Amino acid sequence: MLGTIIYIMSSQQFHVITGSSGAGKSTLIAALNDLGYSTFPEAALAIMREQFKCNGTIFPFGDRTVFMEAVLARSIEDYEKAKTLKAPVFFDRGIPEWSRFLGSDEEHYHMAATQYRYANKVFVAEPWPEIYVCDHERLHSFERAAKSYVPTISAYVEAGYEMCVIPRASAQERVAFILAQVGAGA
Repeated sequence: MLGTIIYIMSSQQFHVITGSSGAGKSTLIAALNDLGYSTFPEAALAIMREQFKCNGTIFPFGDRTVFMEAVLARSIEDYEKAKTLKAPVFFDRGIPEWSRFLGSDEEHYHMAATQYRYANKVFVAEPWPEIYVCDHERLHSFERAAKSYVPTISAYVEAGYEMCVIPRASAQERVAFILAQVGAGA
């Protein structure tokens, strides 16, 4: 029982930053990391970078189910690693949104989102056309990126999380906002 209490308390120090592609999530994670906070990069992007580097085959434009299963597994690994780190810990995206892509065994994936809980307040970066940039990793248009916003947020709402929209401001101001919300100082 005591182990469960410690687990629940520590998971409340696991904070997700999610939202639209190209809305500054990775920039915020990097800034938090630079300030000495424990952070985890987006699992999907990390896997894609690794696969490109080793001429691998696990990509979203290949077998999407295999890719999403790898992303979910990486997210669970990151969650487990986070238990050993100093709180608070910040994640670029989280398990609930990856689970929504894996509907073939809904019970199994739903259980992952239920078992691996984060802090109740999830930080949301809304679509922001003024900072959106296409590059070698983000090839899709802003319009396509914005379309994924509602399903992403819905995955957290359906899992019982509270959404906290990050204001559109400088990266420094956005980081200060997040830290104030979690009760941590810069």
